Amino acid sequence: MSKWLTTICLILGSLLPIAVDTGNTHLFNPDWDEHSRVHEVWRLTTNLFIAIIGLYILWKKDNLLLPAILSSCIILGFHISVLTMPLYDGLSVGNGIEEPNPLGIPLNIFVFSVLAVLQILSFIFLFKNKS
Repeated sequence: MSKWLTTICLILGSLLPIAVDTGNTHLFNPDWDEHSRVHEVWRLTTNLFIAIIGLYILWKKDNLLLPAILSSCIILGFHISVLTMPLYDGLSVGNGIEEPNPLGIPLNIFVFSVLAVLQILSFIFLFKNKS
């Protein structure tokens, strides 16, 4: 179970942001300067490469712990950016952008919170099976 939960977290934590953030709300946002776009591509590709490495280690090397840690890095990075938004005047959703709010939570925060729960469950199954 741990292997599948981590797989879901690695795939969704890396591919969903690519699908969502390569549009005009992020990467091609006309209000973003050119340097900001470089950082966005850097973030998206770094998370993708972390996920690819994690999936390789998980499925080819049958190591469960390191991929779970790598997945947690992607998920925690997102949550740290959300928690520190007041320090840099950040917003969870861009100005003028309509986004679903399941349970009153912006969709991106909701999705990454679900991924955090799944990854925590993965760790629980991982350590439960080791004891």
